[in-house]
Amino acid sequence: MIALGGCTVFLFQGCKEVPPTIIFGTSKAADSTYVISPVPAADAHNVLIEEFTGESCSNCPAAHAELDADPHVVAGTAFVISYYQNSNAPINVPPAGAGYDFRDSIASTISSSSIYSTNADANYNTLPGGGVDRAPLTSGTTIWLGANTWPGLIATRSSVADSLNLAVTSLFSAGVATITATITYTQAVSTKQNISIAIVEDSIKDYQEKPLGVVDTAYVFNDVFVDMVTPAPFGDAILDTLATKVPGRVLRKVYTYTLPVSFKKGLVNPAHCRVIAFVHQPQTASPDFHVIQSQQTKLMGP
Repeated sequence: MIALGGCTVFLFQGCKEVPPTIIFGTSKAADSTYVISPVPAADAHNVLIEEFTGESCSNCPAAHAELDADPHVVAGTAFVISYYQNSNAPINVPPAGAGYDFRDSIASTISSSSIYSTNADANYNTLPGGGVDRAPLTSGTTIWLGANTWPGLIATRSSVADSLNLAVTSLFSAGVATITATITYTQAVSTKQNISIAIVEDSIKDYQEKPLGVVDTAYVFNDVFVDMVTPAPFGDAILDTLATKVPGRVLRKVYTYTLPVSFKKGLVNPAHCRVIAFVHQPQTASPDFHVIQSQQTKLMGP
């Protein structure tokens, strides 16, 4: 994963690809919804960081380390998805001898979608880069941000008041996960919203380029994007037939999901995987795609 505080960020231009919307190995049970009383209090806001990185990005390890040390990440109130774009640019291609190739077409779908490309500056493929809660640093500015801006925005977003609570659970057996997302509205909401669910993996040891051309052959990768359970890049609609989601309205969505066996190279280890769910503004809300709430759990359960 990537983030950057006080270190210098060099600019790299990569290949911009626009793959189709992709979703593999997922089936969805019927949604269930009901209203509860009393209405629960709103939970504290969790922050989602979407970062775009590369195995041959020499600036990215310093960024990873700073984000790992962010107090909200350490406290478990900020969640990171590290995307590796499916590009043949040198910054994206794994170092020679690497056992893993994390590059993924869904990562490219997300980076090339209106979420980021419409709002990106001329350095669209600059790494490290990405977004915090899909929100701009200041109103009306880009949501594709250099990682040196992330710590301040993470702190700012952690204090926002949410209109819903989100819980996610996962049960895993024989390569298949049953993932349940439960959304509970704490305020009346009349805008449309979507939910996205991603799988990430931690504790992968492989080759990573560092400054001055040095390759760390035992680098530990965390938060590596594995797959999207929901359609990429905009997820599934939430209660679109309701003009207003009233306080106390609960929506329960259940997904049956088959975990991929491997990346392009290297096996996926389910014991090291997490599920990250987030509710966000849909494509129709362009250019406001901000994340309303996020939550995570282990793929294999507690």
